[in-house]
Amino acid sequence: MTTLTVAPAASVAATRTAITAAGLAAAVASAASIASSFVYDNASQAESSQAPVRIVGCLITGLAFAVIAVTLPGLSAATRLPRWTLALAALAAAFTTVAAWTFGTVLPHLAAHVSAAQFDELGHPDFQLVLFSLPMRLLGLVGFIALAVSGWRRRAFSRGAAIVLILAGVAGALTGWWAAVGLLAGVAMAWVARTAKATQDS
Repeated sequence: MTTLTVAPAASVAATRTAITAAGLAAAVASAASIASSFVYDNASQAESSQAPVRIVGCLITGLAFAVIAVTLPGLSAATRLPRWTLALAALAAAFTTVAAWTFGTVLPHLAAHVSAAQFDELGHPDFQLVLFSLPMRLLGLVGFIALAVSGWRRRAFSRGAAIVLILAGVAGALTGWWAAVGLLAGVAMAWVARTAKATQDS
């Protein structure tokens, strides 16, 4: 009986820890990538894409959001948070992973094999490029805000975390920039994981 009682508690604690660590890692890595945009402001897009700090930031953010995507639905087991909102937010995290990982692998590869002018032309916005960021934009807007609203109404976690989640959804939808999502959503996910109230809490 003791084993059956302790095991779920240990599992939920591990889930909280994983999300918190991944969220903070994503936030720091995304902040570093954003900072590198200013450091390499005078460099070409090709040079900026190959900057080590940018590549490492992309890869860490991608891995961190992959962890969040896998573990976030697990919070429904012992918290007040509905599983469907956690699942939507997890999908948004998954597509953030795709964007960050692409910018950390595919773009540096292309930058190393084409001229600076050709690389700039590849970044010219067209329908296919818009489609690439569309899932992250839409799922982030819907998923993060749905989780924020449900958490706010149920008093399931800190309202500060809910506000940052909403900012993450709006920033992602408006900019389509994985680093903006990574910074804000990373902080928010860590905050949610640490403050999510257990089902039995009053």
